[in-house]
Amino acid sequence: MRCQLCLGLSWHPLCKHCLKTILAPTPAFRILESGLKVYSFYNYNDIAPLLHTKHTYIGAKIFAQLGKHTFFEFFKTFELPRGIYAIPIDDHVRHGYSHSAILAKATQPYLMPLYGSLRAQNHISYSSKSRAYRKTNKRDFIVNVEMKRDVILLDDIVTTGCTLEEAHDALKKHDVNVLFALVLADAKEN
Repeated sequence: MRCQLCLGLSWHPLCKHCLKTILAPTPAFRILESGLKVYSFYNYNDIAPLLHTKHTYIGAKIFAQLGKHTFFEFFKTFELPRGIYAIPIDDHVRHGYSHSAILAKATQPYLMPLYGSLRAQNHISYSSKSRAYRKTNKRDFIVNVEMKRDVILLDDIVTTGCTLEEAHDALKKHDVNVLFALVLADAKEN
């Protein structure tokens, strides 16, 4: 197989050299209007072509590599008590797999993924939609988590933050404590 970035021979879709150089994470965070802290590892424009593979076969492998390269490495240096859970945002299987579930798996053994815990009833695509559109067309999450849990939300991209804020609010209503959120990329609108 060839690396998706440099086209060099590789056992994986992203070679070790590209992971160390082109894809060296630059951790950052921002705080959403709701007060939720969101950690990201890339600027959206820097990895957009890789994120756009999420609905393809190779995308599952790319997301697994990016999750391990960012989320897993993040938790090696981040002190967390035992018993923290990872909740992927809407890990419903589309196109053969769930990209958010793959990201949640990458947090093991530091976090325990809770698959199927936060599912959207509204499956409208938010891609390239405004904040106003996102606010009026909510995901309408169904929460299936035991009360009194400490969790970390996981997703691939944060743009306006509406999805993460809605997920945060839905979990709070079910007495679930969201510590913070992790995303691969921040596509903040200027």
